[in-house]
Amino acid sequence: MTTLEYILNKFNLRYDNGTRMPIVIPDIGRDNLSGLFCELGFKVGVEVGVEQGIFSESLCKNNPELKLYAIDPWEAYPGYRLNKTQKDVATHYNDAKTRLAPYNCKLVKKFSLDAVKDFSDQSLDFVYIDGNHNFQNCTNDIAEWTKKIKFGGIIAGHDYVKHRKPTGMHVVEVVNAYTDAYGIRPWFVLGTKAIIEGKTRDKVRSFIWVVEPLLSPTRNQQ
Repeated sequence: MTTLEYILNKFNLRYDNGTRMPIVIPDIGRDNLSGLFCELGFKVGVEVGVEQGIFSESLCKNNPELKLYAIDPWEAYPGYRLNKTQKDVATHYNDAKTRLAPYNCKLVKKFSLDAVKDFSDQSLDFVYIDGNHNFQNCTNDIAEWTKKIKFGGIIAGHDYVKHRKPTGMHVVEVVNAYTDAYGIRPWFVLGTKAIIEGKTRDKVRSFIWVVEPLLSPTRNQQ
């Protein structure tokens, strides 16, 4: 069974050429995603944008055989989160280091586009992107990290939320445009748009899709 078939069967999802994207997977959050990675037998993955390592811990805890590369510059660079100082960021790094010490997790203190050069193409089972969410950085992260994922692996990311006012957060715009430009179907968001009592749904939803041979822009150009 392929990765896509597994996801469709597990969550009882159906789609055809007329199905509007993204497809919502109800009653699921990103902690469930880390369990899904384990079910799929994913053993090597990356999280981009780690901060205190909270989701990195979920990825490792729910998948004991996982080797995780936790990538973050841990640097208060221009354009970083409002009011965060280098002292704050250093504290986040120490928190992540302590939190992830029990697991097979390597902290990589680099910016995303520097770290991506350290990985061979098609060497990873998944990448979860939660770095700088402005248009350029989000686009670069998806484009460059997709190359590093094996066919049948998953690219995913956080903060799929539309902002009413200009905020420098462009995940929705980038993901929508990228999937449309490269004909990526199907792709999914975790949890319903509305918050429903008793149903799992992160405050901010995540997106995912399966990487297939025709879904990489560089491969399409060969």
